[in-house]
Amino acid sequence: MDYINAPMALLQEVKNDPLEWSLAALSIAMKCYSPSSTYIFVNERKFRRDFHLGYEKAQKLLEALSRGHRLFRLKPLSRDRIAITARSLKKMYATRATLRGGRKSLEMTVAKVRCCIREDLYVTKIEREMRHLLLLTDINARTRADELKSKGLPLTGSAAHAASTILSVNYLAKAVGRSSRTIMRMTQAAMKQREISIIRHPLVRYCDDLLHGPVPVMSSKLIPVSFFGFTRRCNDYQLLSWDWHRRFQHILYAHRSRLTQNLVLKHDEVMSQTDLHALYD
Repeated sequence: MDYINAPMALLQEVKNDPLEWSLAALSIAMKCYSPSSTYIFVNERKFRRDFHLGYEKAQKLLEALSRGHRLFRLKPLSRDRIAITARSLKKMYATRATLRGGRKSLEMTVAKVRCCIREDLYVTKIEREMRHLLLLTDINARTRADELKSKGLPLTGSAAHAASTILSVNYLAKAVGRSSRTIMRMTQAAMKQREISIIRHPLVRYCDDLLHGPVPVMSSKLIPVSFFGFTRRCNDYQLLSWDWHRRFQHILYAHRSRLTQNLVLKHDEVMSQTDLHALYD
């Protein structure tokens, strides 16, 4: 297994709670650790070593587990051994849908977290990757909506919403659960890694005197330069890396063509990213 399907609903639920965020990352780590999603707890020292945790963080996670948590199931095996099972996220977060023809299916919108080997299983790394996925999911949605729009195709549903969304720093900060400064650092790092492109728009002068005009202009939306006030359109972002494009999916588990869909191209026609997404979605 290359990826673990993390429900977007779960990431949105826990993004503003540091402990819940770490517990969600631990759940994914246990799914990476064992095909059965079960970890045999022997002692705290081994727990910290297996998941590369510091003392204080391990203590907080174990205390939360001992109180009982919806993402985990605990079963005592002996005096010193406890089986900790990360519950199925599909069973917890997938919803029922009716497909064409009346067939029923479970559906779930997910972000795919990379499945790590045991020797490289860091809960903190999983946390950072989850946060990165939250940042890129809106940029990915906007990129796909822009491509559909450029082809003259109608925008409906989530594509229409993405096309009308302005990805301001404040919007992304709220979506990711981080401060505006952190978002700027994250987008800069993603650009350096050639994962996204950023288009910055020029300043436009809005007023000539912020303080001494007939009616002083005081607006937090203006950018002051000396006594002048400027405005600027929010940055435009585009997702560039195909590795990240395919990490966001809306899964219909009973879709007949999910794994068997064929795509027919004309001679010398190039497959677009949207066409490629259709094969995965």
